[in-house]
Amino acid sequence: MKIEIVVDPARPAPPASLVSRVAPAPSAAAAAPEARGGRPAARGARRGRGGRGRKGNERPQKSVADLDAEMEDYTASSIVAPTAA
Repeated sequence: MKIEIVVDPARPAPPASLVSRVAPAPSAAAAAPEARGGRPAARGARRGRGGRGRKGNERPQKSVADLDAEMEDYTASSIVAPTAA
């Protein structure tokens, strides 16, 4: 896929970057913890469903020889032998 971006040098650059337009206002983020009783943000920030993380893969990783053997078994079982009529 090729993406070509064409920029007109006569037009001025956009006034603000995407990050500054998407990010929340810093004054609103700083005022929220103060309104909840004055506790620091780090103390009450971890609530809800977060914090458990993802469980690791319990199966051992297969070797190249194991994968090749499985592929040979699969292709051998999918080939149907011609039947004599």
